[in-house]
Amino acid sequence: MLLLKDFIIENIHKKGKITFAEFMQIALYHPQYGYYNSDKERIGKSGDYYTSPTVHKIFGELIAKQLEEMWRIMGERKFTIVEMGANRGWMCYDIFRHAQKEYPAFYEHLHYIIVESNPCVREKQRLLLESLHLIPDKKVSWHAYAEHGFSFDAIQGCFLSNEFVDALPVHRIKINKGILKEIYVGYNDKEFIEIEDGVSTQELKNLLKYYQIHHLKENQGYEINLNAIQWLKHVSEKLHKGFIITIDYGDTFDGIYRGNNSNGTLRCFYRHTVNQDYYEHPGEQDITAHVDFTSLMNAGKTCGLKKTGFAKQSHFLIALGILERLNNDIDTVLKAKNLLHPEGMGTIFKVLVQHKNISNPHLTGLRPLHSITI
Repeated sequence: MLLLKDFIIENIHKKGKITFAEFMQIALYHPQYGYYNSDKERIGKSGDYYTSPTVHKIFGELIAKQLEEMWRIMGERKFTIVEMGANRGWMCYDIFRHAQKEYPAFYEHLHYIIVESNPCVREKQRLLLESLHLIPDKKVSWHAYAEHGFSFDAIQGCFLSNEFVDALPVHRIKINKGILKEIYVGYNDKEFIEIEDGVSTQELKNLLKYYQIHHLKENQGYEINLNAIQWLKHVSEKLHKGFIITIDYGDTFDGIYRGNNSNGTLRCFYRHTVNQDYYEHPGEQDITAHVDFTSLMNAGKTCGLKKTGFAKQSHFLIALGILERLNNDIDTVLKAKNLLHPEGMGTIFKVLVQHKNISNPHLTGLRPLHSITI
């Protein structure tokens, strides 16, 4: 997108260079031309990728089952779900539809907040949910999230995100001859170029102490997501009592960088193809990085959150009963396979559950699989 490219170049000329996090922020979240703020179709056959809620309704139904259990653990009172980046709104739709049918008492106490800044996407979500007559009941509302935090009051319930954290802008670092370097973006009048220089902020330097710099590999690329840590702090500020479910592709820090992946985990998704051409098609392709769940767990400890559990998506869904629900329906079986497959979403995607002001909760989705009988 030429206008967005020109905007990025202008920023580089003003500063000499910008961090990769700044480049990613503009490319994805520019108010008019950014990937997530345009009216481009991002998900599905005509988009750039698929997400779990769009694979089959069973995903949202099992999330509803886990949420209903959380509601009971918390005393069966008003329960607010805050979903980050709900895309077309399918998970919200499936949660509500399943709750109406299977958990009417939970449904009566349920309110849903969708955090979405894109007005085009908000309208698509509203049109989908209107078929459930949720808008007149005031069970769904829309709010924003910005650098200063959320635009609603503290809630009791659950913050829910599916493939949100992976798209937050990241800083890129590496060790070059034993010296910590950050990767910046410049422009040489022909193309974007990468520049290695000192680490940009003290906050980033402080965070890197967690990773013990002397243990980082020479010439290995790493992505550091300061925005995810800031987001989690804002979540904790707004969560009076309840849970946080973070579903995304990634692993612990050691798990992400265990292999020989010298370029890091940063990837672009463009028309169902994957590439590492970060500087091509700004505003027209998604840019994501694997989520470092170790960082989220550490950040949670500093802002009053406790780890409820951490599991592969396949474990979480099997523990919630996905296998019992297949019922030899070939269409459901084939689609559910995508959610469980060890070489796909089942293993690459992880589920982190954290809680606040709840004493030692035990959740069905995190129970040991050997305890399950089918």
